[in-house]
Amino acid sequence: MSGGFEWLYPLRFVAVIGVLWIYRAKYRAMDWKFGWFGIAMGVLVFALWMGCDSLLNKTLLNKTSDDAMPKALAAASTGARTTWIVFRALAATVTVPIAEELAFRGFAIRRFIAEDVDALPAASYTWIGLAASSIAFGVMHGNMWFAGILAVFATAGRSFGRAESGKR
Repeated sequence: MSGGFEWLYPLRFVAVIGVLWIYRAKYRAMDWKFGWFGIAMGVLVFALWMGCDSLLNKTLLNKTSDDAMPKALAAASTGARTTWIVFRALAATVTVPIAEELAFRGFAIRRFIAEDVDALPAASYTWIGLAASSIAFGVMHGNMWFAGILAVFATAGRSFGRAESGKR
């Protein structure tokens, strides 16, 4: 980090892509399902996140639009700035959501039931696991803790309710 700015952020994207590639055989065995509800939840969580960010930064912390881009990035060449922004956008929309889903909904939430989470169906978890993983996710997101907690509850809570009722 240089002056509070992470020039090497693109390496995070590359590292996560590498790890996902190495473990790709494990993910093939997962029960991946596409559904409009998932897209709707993604849009809802995005809106929730942006609303909380706007409320926190503009209202509570009195940040202005001048704070939108770090000075080091603004001062960079167009090529360097564009490359960094592309990697940041790819990470925010591709690798970070996948890594967080696998970490919090794929592992942490089920870890409260058994040590061997791979032996459990994906929808196997308890309210305690849901609450604990939601809080951990929120804490990991710093001042956006409330949005983080709500995001996990919103996405995982529905599948928990469906698992309890026997629906998939």
